[in-house]
Amino acid sequence: MEYRTLGRTGLNVSLLGMGTGGWNCLGQRHDPPVPEPDIHRLLHGVFDLGINLFDTAPGYLESEAILGRALRSLPRDQVVVSTKVSLVEGDDQPTAVTEEEIMSSVEQSLQRLQLSEIDVLLIAVPDASFYDDVFDDQMEVIQRLQDQGKVRFIGSSERTRSDGSHDWLLRALPTDLLNVAMVGHNMINQSAQKSVFPLCLERDIGTMNIFTVRNVFRDTTRLTEVVAELKSQGHLTDDVDEQGPFDWLLDDPNVESLVEAAYRYAAYTPGVTSVMCGTITPEKVEQNIASLEKGPLNPSHISRLEKTFGHISEAIGN
Repeated sequence: MEYRTLGRTGLNVSLLGMGTGGWNCLGQRHDPPVPEPDIHRLLHGVFDLGINLFDTAPGYLESEAILGRALRSLPRDQVVVSTKVSLVEGDDQPTAVTEEEIMSSVEQSLQRLQLSEIDVLLIAVPDASFYDDVFDDQMEVIQRLQDQGKVRFIGSSERTRSDGSHDWLLRALPTDLLNVAMVGHNMINQSAQKSVFPLCLERDIGTMNIFTVRNVFRDTTRLTEVVAELKSQGHLTDDVDEQGPFDWLLDDPNVESLVEAAYRYAAYTPGVTSVMCGTITPEKVEQNIASLEKGPLNPSHISRLEKTFGHISEAIGN
């Protein structure tokens, strides 16, 4: 396993990180749910494989608590745990949360994770319209939690399902109050390479790459739908084959699958610190690690991916 420094936090994190959300949510959305002892064995197993970065959130069903119980038997100084605090609540009429709600959320996360300190607390904000609320009022509360020793480093996620052009992060990161950015970036939406990643490199901000694979690179039916949608919106030319837009990439004997290509593409993009995965199958975790060990894609493949998709900033993944 390769390890990289998570920007100016100085934390040493594995190139492949373990996420506890997405569709799986540590097996909680399976029917029936995966027994918790099996998930504990999975998390212990990925740690044994070299993964030391674990990400969760209060909104991932009971993932925080399950992760906390699993990590209890692992050496605390050898794992890096990130979770989130939502600073805006409500879908129809979103409203900034109060100081009391922020404090309560973080305290509950600490209890569920069975930790005295969160390594990385990622603020969760839907869009840049809440910039003033966050940095005029709420950030002071987060910094107070940091001063109290309950949070080591502060970062931010983004609303990856809707903010394909990273408007929130591009507004928030220049404040220099954030040490880590969770960024949606993949082979189709490469826009972070032109905006977020250069900013992170310039300011030594660590990054956690998400939406690397999700449904679009795992499910051929969904990939066909996404390419058709992009063509109908004028983002792709007619010569991009809806049925096999990446067949040329898979013709390379050194690329075993589209999932492998997606991980290798993201992991070796300048500015990416760690790439998150959310599988709950040990064999797939091992496959993902093996994929990353093969190194970056061929430069000619990267060039063709940029030529075909490099202009797209739509939210891609689900």
